Amino acid sequence: MSRKAVSELARELRRRPGNKGGQRILVVGKGGAGKTTLSAALCLLGAAMGRKVLAVDQDAQQNLAYSLGYPPDKAASLRPITQELDYIEQRVGARPGRGWGGLISLNPDVSDVTERFGVRIGPNLHLLVMGGVVQASTGCLCPENALLGALLRFLSSQEDDLIIMDAQAGLEPFGRTVAEGFGTALIVSEPTFNSMHVAGRIASLSREIGVRRVVLVINKCQGEEDVERALRMISDQMYDDVCPLPFDPSVRVHEPNVSFLVDAGGPYIQAVRRLMASLAQ
Repeated sequence: MSRKAVSELARELRRRPGNKGGQRILVVGKGGAGKTTLSAALCLLGAAMGRKVLAVDQDAQQNLAYSLGYPPDKAASLRPITQELDYIEQRVGARPGRGWGGLISLNPDVSDVTERFGVRIGPNLHLLVMGGVVQASTGCLCPENALLGALLRFLSSQEDDLIIMDAQAGLEPFGRTVAEGFGTALIVSEPTFNSMHVAGRIASLSREIGVRRVVLVINKCQGEEDVERALRMISDQMYDDVCPLPFDPSVRVHEPNVSFLVDAGGPYIQAVRRLMASLAQ
């Protein structure tokens, strides 16, 4: 298929509004900045508040299940949707790895995805392991990308529901067919030049695809000096809000299981609670 045809398909797909119910949060940042820990903490806190939460793991590392406290032996055997080749071909009309031999569906029926592939973590909390997008470039409509984008846009949810996606590290999640449909982007960064530089690029891409609220989360701050140094690296127009999270030794002690942190309620979790409250405003 020609580049022009792919571009036209991408534009058509973006015109389809899909389901935008509930609060949808994209958590992204440089690798190692702490986005999976934050994603898990938000999911666990939301479920504890009685909200219906869907945790979506799009990171190629697939560590969100471990962070949510799912038994390690079961977490290791979870199969991402991107490996369900028969299902993708059935829904999208093309099999991953076989090119553009036929017509691809712009609006695949994904109503049964959560029921078929979702994992119950606990009361009010389910996990969907998507896996990384193989061809993650803007406008890419490979079968996996078409399916994942449709899944995220058309998941049915109510206004109080919470959908949180732990995205691939760096700039990878910003193929429009995947990242669109999220109202909030939490960009997780350490207070270092390299991490903040990546965060700035992600913020710009978030604005380009129409994310309404872009929040910088400065993680692993060991004092006000870290926060002030990070703030000097940004402009007032880059972010709608800035939230520092403290360096908390208990995060490393209990990794990867964040549920222990939520139960203990240390300084990191207290700061995440404040972040969550600000997102509801």
